[in-house]
Amino acid sequence: MKFAHMADCHLGSWSSHPEMKNMSLVAFETAIDKCIEENVDFIIIAGDLLDTSLPGVDVLSRAAAIFHKCREAGIPVYLIAGSHDYSPTGKTMLSVFENAGLVIDVAKYEEDGEKLRLKFTIDVKTGTKITGIFGRKGSLEIDSFKKINIPEEGGDKVFVFHCGIDEHNAMMGSRYVPVSLLPGGFDYYATGHIHIKKVYETVRGLVAFPGPLFPTSFDELENYDSGFYIVEKNGKDVDVSWRSVKLFDTLLLEKDATDKTPNELEGSVIDALEAASLTNTVVLVKLHGVLKNGKPSDIDFKLIASKASDLGAIIMKKNISKLSSSEMEEVAVENIANLDELEKKIIAEHADHMQLLGKKDIGNILLSLMNVMKEEKGEDETNVTYEEKIKENTKRLLEL
Repeated sequence: MKFAHMADCHLGSWSSHPEMKNMSLVAFETAIDKCIEENVDFIIIAGDLLDTSLPGVDVLSRAAAIFHKCREAGIPVYLIAGSHDYSPTGKTMLSVFENAGLVIDVAKYEEDGEKLRLKFTIDVKTGTKITGIFGRKGSLEIDSFKKINIPEEGGDKVFVFHCGIDEHNAMMGSRYVPVSLLPGGFDYYATGHIHIKKVYETVRGLVAFPGPLFPTSFDELENYDSGFYIVEKNGKDVDVSWRSVKLFDTLLLEKDATDKTPNELEGSVIDALEAASLTNTVVLVKLHGVLKNGKPSDIDFKLIASKASDLGAIIMKKNISKLSSSEMEEVAVENIANLDELEKKIIAEHADHMQLLGKKDIGNILLSLMNVMKEEKGEDETNVTYEEKIKENTKRLLEL
């Protein structure tokens, strides 16, 4: 068998950044085109296909068209829901794709008291048996993994899930699923959630994280090397190889503001731009330190972005989270790299003090609610239809 393993596509990410919001879809289509060119037997998406449980119609429409390419090429797509795909109500837009015959959700199970009896989906062409478990918020995965019960069967088998394993504890300081809880007897463990490209050789077998198919933050843009795995099994041997899906180059301009004025810092960045080759490049401006005088807002980032564009850059993104001034004790809004991070930070700081209809997990509900409110009015929608859509999506989210 020969199949593709990707994860964390986050279609619809960068929704508040017009110049970036379509790039996750472009990366996804590029990856699918590569899969078709290589004539893979099937494709596995290990969670977080979507960036939010309530994506815009434009995102769903474009994704459906891409999946249609796979169907025309005779390549099945098997997936599970990740923590971003699921809404607080437990519903997922992935069912829309499945009901349309475009994908197959392999996280199928029967709950029998204390057990989750997982079912196999069998790939018709290769006979490969695929099953998995959907991703959940926080550390709820551990409880689910403790309940897993899978029938013992022979043949080629792939297990799909969406969470970190205990190898990540030391580097990230979080609680993840112990490898010992992974069901045994599988040839390959396809996972996601952790935005790190790495294949682990564990006591259970190969556990692979392909990382995000497109960066979802400034930090990930700094280390942009996105793509997916091609997995080939001949006999007992399993070979995993990397396929890059980079859309552009990046140029990081990191500058220390210590003892500089806003004008001096601005000039230093522009000088660096003029000395670089910026064709098909995203410029990342990262400033830190304490300005001699003035404020971070005194730096003309529009001028810098315009200069970068004139020199051939695709776009300029900035991170001034560690930039401050001697005239101010701290930066408020400027302390966040982008609006999405600011929203998450504010909600995380105040979620414990909020109440909404007696619901738990208020932070994730608020983020999902904000995504509902951000959905733009379609070109063919009337105001009445648009308002009704927002109301219905809100009611569904809040289970009203």
